[in-house]
Amino acid sequence: MMNEELEWNYEELLCFLLIHASYADMEFTEDERAMIIQKYGKETYEKMNDIYDGLGEYERLESILKYKGVYFPTIDRKSEILNEISRLFNADGTYSKLEKTQMSFLERLM
Repeated sequence: MMNEELEWNYEELLCFLLIHASYADMEFTEDERAMIIQKYGKETYEKMNDIYDGLGEYERLESILKYKGVYFPTIDRKSEILNEISRLFNADGTYSKLEKTQMSFLERLM
């Protein structure tokens, strides 16, 4: 787990969440990657992807939960990110069963 408290801004966390969600069906497609880069920029994407790759699954979830109360304290804010994740899942033209399962998990997590 990262040592510094709240080291990511809102956009970095959203980028991290979308990278995490992209792996729901075990295939991070070029369409998904392109959507994230278009929305958050290549520099932010590369930074957050490097962090993501350096963490284990438990640490990734801990990282998301660390920011939950700061960046998603209300139903409206949670809906905002869940809508982004839904758009991401549709970026490659399919919304797989694994992605639907991941969406359900993230709805409960957040």
